[in-house]
Amino acid sequence: MPRVSIIIPTYNSAKFLQATLESVFQQTFQEYEIIVIDDGSTDNTREVLSPYKSRIRYLYQENQERSVARNYGLSLAQGELIAFLDSDDLWLPHKLERQVQVMNEHPEVVLVFSQALYIDSEGTPTAFCGEWLDGKPANDIEIRSFFEDFAQGNVVYGGGSTALVRKEVIEKAGGFDPAITHGEDWDLWWRISTLGPFAYIPEPLIYYRVFGWKKLLQRQSTERALQEHLYVIEKNLGHLPPEAKQRLYPLAQCHMTVLAALGSYQLEEFERAQKFLKKVGEIDPSWTSPERILWLAVDRAKIIERDTGSYEEAIAFIRNMFQHLPSEIQMPASSLQKAIGWLYISGAFEQHARGNLKKVRQYLLQGIPRVPQALSNRGVVSMIIQALLGRSFTHSLRNVMGKKVNQPYA
Repeated sequence: MPRVSIIIPTYNSAKFLQATLESVFQQTFQEYEIIVIDDGSTDNTREVLSPYKSRIRYLYQENQERSVARNYGLSLAQGELIAFLDSDDLWLPHKLERQVQVMNEHPEVVLVFSQALYIDSEGTPTAFCGEWLDGKPANDIEIRSFFEDFAQGNVVYGGGSTALVRKEVIEKAGGFDPAITHGEDWDLWWRISTLGPFAYIPEPLIYYRVFGWKKLLQRQSTERALQEHLYVIEKNLGHLPPEAKQRLYPLAQCHMTVLAALGSYQLEEFERAQKFLKKVGEIDPSWTSPERILWLAVDRAKIIERDTGSYEEAIAFIRNMFQHLPSEIQMPASSLQKAIGWLYISGAFEQHARGNLKKVRQYLLQGIPRVPQALSNRGVVSMIIQALLGRSFTHSLRNVMGKKVNQPYA
């Protein structure tokens, strides 16, 4: 009897399937079965899988979307642990071993997940949404309830391919909801989070294949996608006691609607973006205050700059957003320059962390004149001193000053 059942739903992914399967065969943990559910592929998926028929269970169904395919795989699974793997993603060799070990050592844990590294369609490491790594930093494994975290979106990184779940809790939670095509994994993980703690391993255990931000935004920023996301929120928070619901429900609604609005601004779908921002203001007016709008614009512009390497594109986004805000949102005249200034200052902080003082000086010269009040920030002042004097000189000066301060009186 296999310990782990690996479920791979696939649809027209023949190009990637061989590499995906090879990443499973190379696992250091070998007590598994592989179930491939072909969701009505029209490419040469069957031919690609033919050489592996002795090592996998292959089943074909008419196209019914990924949730149905995953549930079909679950109905066939023999393992007590379930691992989902999208047919274009890759696992690192110790992925299963690392996660099974956590499950063995912590029987209370119902799901374990990890960070993921982004790769492009050719398998080359790539930045996506401004990052090379999908997953927040942490010093050690986190074992806790993640229920409230899900109010701000899916926190199981890597599109589901990082997750290892106990089969009994998936069955208890009811499996994937076939009615949801946007956020179906978010919905299931959120339901499972009510059944026990999750474990988060802060190291990348998979390669998560992405195909560009525009394709993601076109999928996630539509009216249909937002309605499905709001349905997931209602489904998972609607049953809460009034106090908890009052605290989490508006947060979740605003977060998902703002994401849809920002995505629409990136796609230059300005009417749709305005509509979404109006909804946000109706839910919680504090989310559309001028100060909050400014920082939403700066944060998204920073993602664009990281993705493209272009401050021009990032600034164009801020300018477009501010020029096409709903009439209910009135920004001060200085907001555009202030947002651009903070964009450059945030870039200076990033370059400072990399030790590139030339870039720090360049970005500060762009940022400080636009936001002179940033000089009241101690971090900015410290960065300016290091940029002007050099890090080694500043460090030596601190040492000297420290010795003088600590020197006993004669």
